[in-house]
Amino acid sequence: MPLAGPHSFVWSPEALTDIYREGVNLCVWRRGLDAGLSTWLARVMREHDVDLVTRVRGDSLDLGGSLRGLPRDAMFDAWLEDLRFLARLYADLLGAEELGVRLYTLSRDMCPRFHVDRVGVRLLCTYAGPATEWLENVHVVRGALGATGEVPRPGAPVRALERFDVALLKGEAWPGNAGNGAVHRSPAIAKDGGRRLLLSIDAL
Repeated sequence: MPLAGPHSFVWSPEALTDIYREGVNLCVWRRGLDAGLSTWLARVMREHDVDLVTRVRGDSLDLGGSLRGLPRDAMFDAWLEDLRFLARLYADLLGAEELGVRLYTLSRDMCPRFHVDRVGVRLLCTYAGPATEWLENVHVVRGALGATGEVPRPGAPVRALERFDVALLKGEAWPGNAGNGAVHRSPAIAKDGGRRLLLSIDAL
């Protein structure tokens, strides 16, 4: 069952509708790790970079032609299908005709400070490397966001998503959600060659 409060963990894509619940600012479909795809992506990302930013229709995502240079095999096709599935899922859930999609590898920390996004709802899925970190509302000092102060309250636990989690993060621009955006940050990436592969989707 989903957890009560401002965050919700669910075990089916249909249950992501929890993001519409008043007060909920984070909904995570904990779908589990696809071991075969995870191993393939980790290997591929050691040798290839991806930095793709595109605007697409929600019902017709096709990134195959944009991911040149990656090995084309059954795992590549499975990954493309997963990307298409997540785009359709997000578009259907949010009623979005056009999507802003970013798919990229990171070898350094991108947004290491806790922050909120000025968007409606953003989908994040980490395919390789450490996943996004977040704070429960009760542990957030919101007055410190964007300033030099400490955002987490003293002793606050920093929680982390898992690889292949499908996370919907409600931002400050969602109607009625000002002051309640999901507080999150990029995780630290190991300096000894660590890398992340992250998918981000927004409604346009």
